[in-house]
This record gives sequence, structure tokens and C-alpha cells, in this order.
Amino acid sequence: MVHTERDDGVAIITLHRPERRNAWTVEMQAGYYDALASASADPDVRVVVVTGAGGSFCPGADTQALDTYSQTGTTNPLAARIEQPEWFPSTVPKPMIAAVEGPCAGIGLVQALMCDIRVVAPDARLSTAFVRRGLPAMHGGEWLLERIAGAATAHELLLTGRTFDGTEALRLGVAHEAVDAPLARALELAHDMAARCSPTSMAHIKQRLWTSRSRTLDETVVEVDAVLDDFLSSDDFREGVASFVERRTPHFRGLSHPL
Repeated sequence: MVHTERDDGVAIITLHRPERRNAWTVEMQAGYYDALASASADPDVRVVVVTGAGGSFCPGADTQALDTYSQTGTTNPLAARIEQPEWFPSTVPKPMIAAVEGPCAGIGLVQALMCDIRVVAPDARLSTAFVRRGLPAMHGGEWLLERIAGAATAHELLLTGRTFDGTEALRLGVAHEAVDAPLARALELAHDMAARCSPTSMAHIKQRLWTSRSRTLDETVVEVDAVLDDFLSSDDFREGVASFVERRTPHFRGLSHPL
């Protein structure tokens, strides 16, 4: 259900249920989160790209699972066996880039929103979908969408549940780029980051970005200043300066553990 490849510092994680257009199941979530945990722990992985097989990202929860939930009035008890919390992707200390083609709805959209960068096809079809299934904005969707695209967009997309394409996703701030070959572009970005950006710096910045709204400006400055000497005395900083002066690609150390 989930395939992982490693390519020169980049882990490519593919949601792989093409016969169901990569519709989400508990088993897929377990496999995806385990793949992310493996990438997190691998010092050779510097950036993660997430995509879907067969021209589809993820249309949301599998309809067979939804039918079961509607009959039983509860979610799948197997979900309790997944070790990681639902927000686990946001804690991965490596930058994550979503490459989105085809349908991307409900929990599929949430997984894309939990990535740091989203590259979408212009004709991708995105939707929050929850209100059209009689559900609340599950999986942190309301928090993510408001944070990423702003309150006005979050209100409109969550309350209408309408479908919008990749071009509109770019205009609304839901996506960063809309291109005809999103996976190729995501890999281009990922390989550039893997080759030229410090894994330690990326991990530190990502962790703070995901928690920044709990801090005031003065707290942010003070907290970063408190760890600045650690960065200034690091091998990565020396290499970053040397490579800039010498006009060459830097050779940063891998991240062996989360900050």
C-alpha cells in the first residue's frame, strides 16, 4: 500500500493502491507513518517527497470504510494500534514535499497540508469534502487550512466542501506551485535542498515553523538567540560559509536524530 524509494538524499514515498485510486485505509496510514518514521531515522535521507500512484494522490477515506463507519457509528478500532499520532507527519524532522495529481480530498488533502511544500498539477481536483459526508473537519484539517491559506479561505473551503483545481489551489495559497509534472518538479526541489541545505538547519526551522503561533515575536528572537552559538560553532555553519566563499556545492552532515 506504500512504496518507498531512496534517491541521493531523497526518500520518495508513494501511496500505492492504484486499483482504489490510493483511497485511505487504516492499513495505508500505518504503512505511511512507518515509512515516515524510517525516513526520519535515516541520516542519509534529507528530504521526503510524498506522491500517489496511478495519477491520483488520495481521494480521501476508502468508500468501503466509510460505509462500515456509517453502519457501526464508530471508527475502525484497528486505528488504535497505530503507534504515531495523527499529526505525526508534521513532526518529521525532514522537509516534506507533496506532489499532487488527480483527486486529493478529505484525509488525502490533510496529508498534503501536513507536508511543508505542495506542488500540484493544474488539473488536480482538491476538496475538504467533510461537510459533504456529514463529518467535522477531521484530522486537524481546520487548523491546517486556516494556518496555511488564511481564515477566509479556510471558512469557504471547509464550509462548502466544494472541489477546486490546482490552478485555484495556487491562487488561494493552498499550493506553492501548479505545474504539469508535479512529481518531477517536487524531485527537482528536493534534490536541490538535499544537496545545498543543512539538514540540521532545516530540521530546526521546520520544527519552529510548525509551533510558531504559540510564540510572540520577542519570544521567537530570544529562543533562536539561545541556540545560535550552537549553530555558529557547528561544522555545518563552517561548511556553509566556506562553500559560499569558494562558490561550490556544500557538503553538509546528515541529520542523525530529530532536534
